[in-house]
Amino acid sequence: MLRLALPALPLALLAATAPAADEAKGDKVEYAAYPDYFEKNTAGLKGEASHLAFADKDAFAKVFALRPPLMGGKKAVPVPDAAFGKQAVVAVVKRGNAVTTYAVEKVTADGETLYVQYKAEAGKPGTATFASPLVVAADKGKAKKVVFVENGKTVGEAELK
Repeated sequence: MLRLALPALPLALLAATAPAADEAKGDKVEYAAYPDYFEKNTAGLKGEASHLAFADKDAFAKVFALRPPLMGGKKAVPVPDAAFGKQAVVAVVKRGNAVTTYAVEKVTADGETLYVQYKAEAGKPGTATFASPLVVAADKGKAKKVVFVENGKTVGEAELK
């Protein structure tokens, strides 16, 4: 019996010391994701990733534009004008040599903090440079900041105004 337990001991110790995944806290919040946007070349954002919150439509329009319909495809869906002010309009932009796809897992609120938890997966790397945004509008409530939880890890924050 001892011979069976000894090989499993290192695995048990490794599992016990592995950090717990970050998790969105609080109550569920209604949200909508808007996948039809791209980052403008004139946005001026730099780095591997940006975590953003927008106070108004003008600030949002300086960073993002709707993609045009592709060869008769479905029309792009914009963030409604009414979302600015009443809701929190937040975004993540990942940049690199691969397109990143997103899946929102949940949006929650805990006091003055709004959490956006999502999965991000980079595609096949290439030679071009890509900027892949995730745009979400959610009920703001009393939130004053948004925390972004990507693939089980807190990766950024932004102040809500």
